[in-house]
Amino acid sequence: METWVLEWLQQQREMGVKCLEIKYIQGKPYVYHSTSVWDKETKKTKKVSHYIGRLTRDRGILARGSTRQSQKSGTLPSISRPRSSVEYGNVQLLSQEFQELVPVLTEAFPDHWQEIIALVFTRVSGYLPLKRVRTSWEKLDPPYGILPDCSPRNLSEIMRAIGDDILGQDIVFKYLRQGNQHLIYDLSFVFSVSDNLSLAEWGHNANEIAIPQVNIALFTGFETGLPVMLRPIPGSVKDVSTLLPSMNELQLRDAILIVDRGFVSDKVVNEIIKRDCSFILPQRRNSHYFGTPVDLTDTFRYHSRLIHGGKQQIEKMILYLFEDEDLKLEERKTLFDRVENGSLTKDKEKILEKLAGRILFLSNVNKTPREIYELYKTRDMVEKFFDAFKNEIRADILYLGDRSAVSGHLFIGFLCLYLYCKIMALIKRADLTAKYSPKDVLLLFSKVMKISYEGFEQITEVPKKVRELEKKLGVNIFPK
Repeated sequence: METWVLEWLQQQREMGVKCLEIKYIQGKPYVYHSTSVWDKETKKTKKVSHYIGRLTRDRGILARGSTRQSQKSGTLPSISRPRSSVEYGNVQLLSQEFQELVPVLTEAFPDHWQEIIALVFTRVSGYLPLKRVRTSWEKLDPPYGILPDCSPRNLSEIMRAIGDDILGQDIVFKYLRQGNQHLIYDLSFVFSVSDNLSLAEWGHNANEIAIPQVNIALFTGFETGLPVMLRPIPGSVKDVSTLLPSMNELQLRDAILIVDRGFVSDKVVNEIIKRDCSFILPQRRNSHYFGTPVDLTDTFRYHSRLIHGGKQQIEKMILYLFEDEDLKLEERKTLFDRVENGSLTKDKEKILEKLAGRILFLSNVNKTPREIYELYKTRDMVEKFFDAFKNEIRADILYLGDRSAVSGHLFIGFLCLYLYCKIMALIKRADLTAKYSPKDVLLLFSKVMKISYEGFEQITEVPKKVRELEKKLGVNIFPK
């Protein structure tokens, strides 16, 4: 350390100024205020330093970004108090995982993309009323340098504009469709308590709850493992009537559709083929295709369950038949119980017993029985996405009174689901699903703050647990 620097440091100590530290960076002395604090997590003391300015021989302390002396006497300026603190770590993770979609949103919604990002980042961990979005947004370190207008009135107008902008939504959906040959399609529903919502109609649902509902159709990409498209449909529309309009919106060509047995229809099959697409379609138990003999020549295990499978060509189609040994035993027990309590006759039991444990698929895809079975089982992914959409993101809350606002609300919910699934994929790749959910990760990362002082900013210390999680997830977002 140079003599004049030592003399300056001694002078400050004689004046009663403590906790000063000199660091040389590129041969120049910089002054820091350094103290130690107790870390409850590591049970150790840790060093905390605040940058004050660069020390010069002739001009004294120069504050950051300044070429003028900090004080006329050249003595040390008082340590500035923090002006603001915002959540940094969780925003960095969200920004990194959402980055790919930002250019698409700027193209699709050039006037509203900043507000869309604000809505997604504040709602990805759960539903937030519009009146609270601005307060929640102000707690975050603004990503991408954006400055959205988060007033409730503006967000309400933007939500309707997004809902009406079908072309803008299609740009996003078509981008997400890229890279996916196999698409999984399913339908769910959300209830509405609004009396004025035209989308909410009385319809049949699995819960048998008599409340007006809105159907939600969801495409998910098998290859990317991410949601591709979501569209609201009037609650009275039957499952089978939703698939073809959804295909038209995505302009699907050369795709393989994996759907549920609720979409069984000769018309649907013919229209899928006309669009140069393929399908894997399970058949109902009363299907006449069960009368076609299929030899079960292939045996394999699927998640510890023993499965027998086989296939049979019928004209231009292929039948795939599977027999699940565990399911067969469970269904035979159920049939026996029904005979015992009188709800099923013996003759009917004999007919149904032949179908126990059997699953039949109609397809125009030529693969091994095992490949078809494993492809169909990926439908579990869509069910998990619907569960996250409703229970984690809570995008099924519909208090809105018009179709445009609901469509905009559900589109924002879809983008939240996309971001949620991206973080979930990180957790799954790191084999941490038993320990962490996306909400857990975001909460932990939010401990790392950005503190603003007069003239400079500083990132707080990264806790050991957060640093280890960052390494396991492979995200590399905190400064080293």
